[in-house]
Amino acid sequence: MVPALAGTTVPPYPDTVDELVDVLRADPVLVESAYGSGDAAGTEARIAAVAGQVPFDVYVAVVGTPSDVDAGSSASDFLATALARRIGEPGLYVVSAAGQPLSLRVIDTGWDETAFSLQRYRNLEAVEEAFDGAPLAPGLAAEVAVRTAVEEPVPLGAGPDEPSLSESDVDELVERQEALAPFDLPDLEDTAEPWSVGKRWMVGTLVAVGLLLLVLQTLVGWPGWSSRTSRTSRTSGTSRAAATRRTTEPRPPVPPRTPPDREAVRAEAEAAVTDLAERLESARGSTAYDDAVAAREVAGTLLHSDDVLDLVGATVLAHAGRRALRGSTPALRVCFFDPRHTGALRDLGQRWGAADVSVPACPACAAAVDRGDQPEALLEPYGRRGGRSRPYYEGTSVWAGTGFGSLSAGLGSLLRQVRRDDAARGGRR
Repeated sequence: MVPALAGTTVPPYPDTVDELVDVLRADPVLVESAYGSGDAAGTEARIAAVAGQVPFDVYVAVVGTPSDVDAGSSASDFLATALARRIGEPGLYVVSAAGQPLSLRVIDTGWDETAFSLQRYRNLEAVEEAFDGAPLAPGLAAEVAVRTAVEEPVPLGAGPDEPSLSESDVDELVERQEALAPFDLPDLEDTAEPWSVGKRWMVGTLVAVGLLLLVLQTLVGWPGWSSRTSRTSRTSGTSRAAATRRTTEPRPPVPPRTPPDREAVRAEAEAAVTDLAERLESARGSTAYDDAVAAREVAGTLLHSDDVLDLVGATVLAHAGRRALRGSTPALRVCFFDPRHTGALRDLGQRWGAADVSVPACPACAAAVDRGDQPEALLEPYGRRGGRSRPYYEGTSVWAGTGFGSLSAGLGSLLRQVRRDDAARGGRR
């Protein structure tokens, strides 16, 4: 364990994956003070109390990135997998590294991991929508995941597309988020900085005075990405020998990212479209009814596609139709890099030649761009046998051209573009 700094009261938090494993085996919930929004101890206690109601083991780590993890913006994913493998026990593993969005591993619990992730997403969305769409503090997001595990397992594709949290649970979480917000890490929406030509990121879509110029086919990759996470504040005071050991030990490999599982995405899309259809039955006569019906019809045509992007698009359209019925403005509100990401959006702008690039991004993707890292983009398979993958916006699909609606003028505009694409294909997807 790393010793506390002399003359301070900084807790001796674990600094390597093995040290974190040792801590969690002794006490399975750890929320570091830097990521506890001013109430790390209280957050730990509440998560532990909820975990006591779960019929399997729960391990929660809301921590900085361990010094031997060099996974950049994939640190939460890597750490969740590493903890599950090294602890080696069945259970739920919930991880947020350095304030990144949660990553989950569900091992031999009775829950299908994809089904659990979908239900957790619905619960998180319910709380965030009640909090005006803003992302939750990492500790509260972890608590939402653990509360999801209290419920009976739901088979993949079964049950309504609804949160399992009660209204009182949502109200309680929102109330605590409001209390914690002033003490949280800096709000990404309040830390916008001017963009320069030298920014190390590049997207292939230009938006200027309502005219969309598609240049995605000319992308040449993501040059110069940096994946090292700074640990200065947490490693000062570490002995010279420990520092030398960390620089000479081999880094654990970063697990490769792959496109989403097609059938899991199809199940989510079918559930979302079914939910929208049921809501339409009681929404006749509403001002947004026609837009929601159109979203339902177009999404329905995509459900039998074998293209994972079409299936993600069906989910996006179904959610947009539901938001339209609720009166949410705008109905389309998605992250350009991956429309499945949630949370308040921030517009990222850059001067590129004679045009302005402007793309909406979720907090995690915006933070990755600010750090010079590559955001966690939605990947699509490509190549003769689909053996390779690339960010979807490097392709030529209608979803690349519209950013799943993030670059469209609204829901109606996206629907028209998808219909034109379907007509060009002769209705074959």
